Amino acid sequence: MATNYRIAVIELDDICPRIEPDLPNLYVGVTSRTPEELFDGLSNNKFRPTWARGHVLKPRYDLVPDRCTSLDDARHRKAEHIKGLRRQGFTVNKNTEAYRTYVVNLHNPKKTDVGKGYIYVGQTSKSPEDRLQEHLSNARTADGRRLASRVVYKYGQNLNRALMKRHIYLSQEEAKIAEANLAEILQQKGYLVEGGH
Repeated sequence: MATNYRIAVIELDDICPRIEPDLPNLYVGVTSRTPEELFDGLSNNKFRPTWARGHVLKPRYDLVPDRCTSLDDARHRKAEHIKGLRRQGFTVNKNTEAYRTYVVNLHNPKKTDVGKGYIYVGQTSKSPEDRLQEHLSNARTADGRRLASRVVYKYGQNLNRALMKRHIYLSQEEAKIAEANLAEILQQKGYLVEGGH
């Protein structure tokens, strides 16, 4: 009799910092067990991964993709499913690496022709709030390298959430492309844009 493989998604307690505050940590794996069996085994310290033992809260049936046709299919779909969940902002299998774009309102009294507004566009692996604080405090690395943008340090006010998209990028390369695209779009819409490159 052929073994049926499936992708299991289980919600965990906050074993790691959340990428998005309102989206929980998840374990995503391939199993031949039912979600209930896997959940019980992890709850009772029987199944792998050992790092998830004792941290399970509930199976997430709403986040499980359709049935898989084979073990190879399940493994391939698991990788793609993890990427999709991470792009939504879930912290999956303890991976907290995530990038996002952000927009800061600027105010420079010497700039009078600012169109719809004077803004800075950036990308970060931190939360936008933490990144803004780095700018405003003129933060530096331990060896003295500047972490802050001079323009945001001098003229930064607050985050412009209306212009920010809730989207997670899985690499800094992706985030840099998104940053440049966002800066160009906002410039075309009539904003005076700093950063974005």
